[in-house]
Amino acid sequence: MTQATHLHLHPKHAAGIGLATLLLVLACQPVHAVQDCEFQGKHINTSNGAETAGKTGMVRCKDRSSGLLEREYELRDGKSIGLSRYYREGTLVKEFTITANGPHEGPEREWAKNGQLVLEFTNVKGNARGLRRQWFEDGKQRKIEWVADHEREGAAVEYNASGQLASLRCGPKPLLAPHVNDAKLCGFERVPSTLNLHSHKGELRSTVVLVAGVEQKATTFFANGKPELEEELLPGGAQKRETIYYAEGGSKRRERLWDVSNGRPALLLREADFHTSGTLVSERQYQVVDNGNGRKRSRLAAELRFYLNGQPQQKDVYTQEGSVEMRDTQRYTDQGKLKTQGRYVLEGRYGERPVGVHQTFFANGKPEREDSFDTKGKATRQKVWDESGKLLSDDEVFEDGSRKAYSK
Repeated sequence: MTQATHLHLHPKHAAGIGLATLLLVLACQPVHAVQDCEFQGKHINTSNGAETAGKTGMVRCKDRSSGLLEREYELRDGKSIGLSRYYREGTLVKEFTITANGPHEGPEREWAKNGQLVLEFTNVKGNARGLRRQWFEDGKQRKIEWVADHEREGAAVEYNASGQLASLRCGPKPLLAPHVNDAKLCGFERVPSTLNLHSHKGELRSTVVLVAGVEQKATTFFANGKPELEEELLPGGAQKRETIYYAEGGSKRRERLWDVSNGRPALLLREADFHTSGTLVSERQYQVVDNGNGRKRSRLAAELRFYLNGQPQQKDVYTQEGSVEMRDTQRYTDQGKLKTQGRYVLEGRYGERPVGVHQTFFANGKPEREDSFDTKGKATRQKVWDESGKLLSDDEVFEDGSRKAYSK
């Protein structure tokens, strides 16, 4: 089989380009190795079906310029089926087996330039299944994995070049023996397993505590060594707490509480944000509801905001009335006194309309103003008081904005 790249230029075009430009164009063309192939010691053109028809045996292809073997593959009755190998500079780098309908089947291996085996696994209908092993070029273990139909049924252990544990994924039971004692690593031996995981540069990246393959607590670190993320399974195993920290100072930045009792996906129950000083500034509470198709989701039930002095700033409570979502809102002064409150119908993602009675209060807690809205969001009545509690006005409000005092 011969492969080559040709550049064709009309004489008048070549003359116009100039010698320097022409040489540059030629230099930029992709270069492909030209291969000569043979079958049972005789030259064969593998691109010509007539020459391969009915043949069974190994085809070997060499680089024409160096004479080094680049590829060999098996023919069965003229078709490329069976063992296939690739070489780089005459050294075997990959081998696998091809089935009649195309997918790889059986063992597949790859080698480094120095001849070290760096990858080995088994193909089943074109997909890796069972034990999959990787090595560094110096022969040290890099990754040992059990590949199953579903990721949660498999397991994997990965090391850095120094032999330190880099990552771990536990299966439902020990799966990697005798290559790795994942029974001990994953805490299947009735004793919790505490592990340090390192980056490929050797830096401590995280610590994890495991019991029977289930992560109980995990802490991820910033480059400065301070915690970045902490995840902890709470007693009973139904909830998990996730804490995110600021890079500088190490104070808590965000905290989430998840419901993990239903497996995947986890359902959010609470989310809180903190100032760098550690003060709580906002909190969102969620309710787990059924989508109607048997699957559950988290629905926002309440949202609270706080001043940096710790006093409440705003509270929003969300409820569902049939197909309509409602929000009851209260706002406070920085002294914790109620300032305004009212109800809204939420329309779409950002729209809303006021309904019912909306109130504003003086600092002494007495009402300052009261506005009433109908179900369409139109103002229908307004009351106004002074700070002593004296009613100043009580007006009926019309669509055109005009008013009329309510009769006494």
